[in-house]
Amino acid sequence: MRLAGLFSGGKDSTFAIKTSLQKHNLCCILIMHPSNDDSLLFHYPTTNLLSKISNVIGVPVIEHSCSVSEKNNEVNELTHLIMKAVDEFSIDGLINGCISSRFQLDIFQDICNKLKIRLLSPLWNINSDYYYEQLLNQGFEIMITRVAAMGLDSSWLGKIITKDNFSTLKSLSLRYKFNITFEGGEAETLVLDCPLYKKRVYVKDHIIRWDGVRGMFEILDVDLIEK
Repeated sequence: MRLAGLFSGGKDSTFAIKTSLQKHNLCCILIMHPSNDDSLLFHYPTTNLLSKISNVIGVPVIEHSCSVSEKNNEVNELTHLIMKAVDEFSIDGLINGCISSRFQLDIFQDICNKLKIRLLSPLWNINSDYYYEQLLNQGFEIMITRVAAMGLDSSWLGKIITKDNFSTLKSLSLRYKFNITFEGGEAETLVLDCPLYKKRVYVKDHIIRWDGVRGMFEILDVDLIEK
């Protein structure tokens, strides 16, 4: 199949694309730029740098901006973005990183049905322990760029998830009842390196914003370096 991948730079979209390429061809990646972090469908942190970061995958990129964080508007803008991929690259499938969000999955499925393309959701209902095991064993270098859940304090901002600290993260998720996959917005991530990348993402400059409850590791600039 000829596929387009929805790409946010985070672990879920990146792993979903990498997994789908075992059987299919990636023709392009799709990036949506929401105007703020109130978006219902789209990843916000680091979106300003995704044009640069996406070069590590080595396929064409189609980008689109969404200025209004309202469901119908976001669905219309996403449909427009996917239509571009259909028109320009004749894709017949779309990759997404949904794990358990029926809200998002149903929207993606409705759009794909409308455009008569197939939806691929390789992470749907994946076991969280198995998922992290696969991420870490396959060499995914995952940085936490935003936290917004009880139990995740400022010390996690900019931290790389490793086999050593995953047990702590899991214990916190059990204690404070947040989703360890972060699909509910508990945190956001950026993949700095993985087998899909032709180059590694290096964070050159950043600032940390923390309001006492929520925070962001705001990346100001990156370099793409040889591996």
